Amino acid sequence: MNKNHRRIIFVALAAFALAITGYWLFAPRDPEVATLIIKKAPADRVLAVNGRIRPRLQVDIRPSLGGELIALPFDVGDRVVAGQVIAKIDDAPEQAAIAQAQASVATQQATLAQARRDLARFAALGQFSTKREVEQRRLTVVEGERELTRLQAAVVQASELRDRRVLRAPFAGVILERPVDPGQAVGLDSVIYRLADLSSPEISVEVDEVYAAEIRLGMDATVAMPGQQRPLKAKVLHVEPRVDPATGARAVRLGPIGGTVDAPSGLTVTVNLLIERRQDAISVPRSALISSGATAQVRVVGANNVVTERPVTIIDWPADSVIVTRGLQPGARILADPGSAAPGDRVRVRP
Repeated sequence: MNKNHRRIIFVALAAFALAITGYWLFAPRDPEVATLIIKKAPADRVLAVNGRIRPRLQVDIRPSLGGELIALPFDVGDRVVAGQVIAKIDDAPEQAAIAQAQASVATQQATLAQARRDLARFAALGQFSTKREVEQRRLTVVEGERELTRLQAAVVQASELRDRRVLRAPFAGVILERPVDPGQAVGLDSVIYRLADLSSPEISVEVDEVYAAEIRLGMDATVAMPGQQRPLKAKVLHVEPRVDPATGARAVRLGPIGGTVDAPSGLTVTVNLLIERRQDAISVPRSALISSGATAQVRVVGANNVVTERPVTIIDWPADSVIVTRGLQPGARILADPGSAAPGDRVRVRP
């Protein structure tokens, strides 16, 4: 074999190698896809909402009578006990009314005593006094007794008004706010204190009316609080029966289970309400669904590695995963990304 022949063979082999390489690089190949293998497993349907720590009891202390504050012994953060005097409003008008009413009572008591003595004297005269005179004295006594009762009631009324100038704590708690100062004139709308019972705080959340219908009393929940690694277990204590027309939500209150909430009032927390727990359920990521109106589809990889589209029935819930109730069986393979291949494509499943 001469030199020219060897050169021709070498060029032919090189061209053949280039052709094989080009075909391997540029020839159409089946796309490689990631799949999810369907299986049954326990699944929870959870509703995650933001909530706030709130006192079990909280009231705004307002006066029932206006006037000048003459005593305001407590400030923000102070603790008070039930029935303790927490504020006083100037009661000079009531004190004057009480003194006047008591003086009137004393005068009327003396007048009534004299009327009774006159009645006794005329009654003792017997036949020497007329029946008319005795009846007049008796009528005077009756009218005197009525007037004394009226004046005594005036003393009671003035005393009650004076007592209303004294504000007492309706329950044991902590002063959260004190918007007024001693010496300030206050009216019926003035807030003297904002008092809260922080011994057993609760968690308050607002739930959209679409999902609130599935919340029941006693339902379990977990509460994640900033700075605490372990979530707090809680249960639903109250579901507001009405929907707030301004927000379209219903208020839900939760209480801790087997512990207390060690957090300041007003703290924002994350609440996970356990709506439903299924022992054998098929769950798929929401990202694996193709939604079209009220229906959903998944793309299934068959035994021949050909992609088909299949409708499924799901429980539509605001979560990363949804529960499939019809359309899929354990062992089926679906595209993790439905956009990675179209129906009819033959694919290679990524290891």
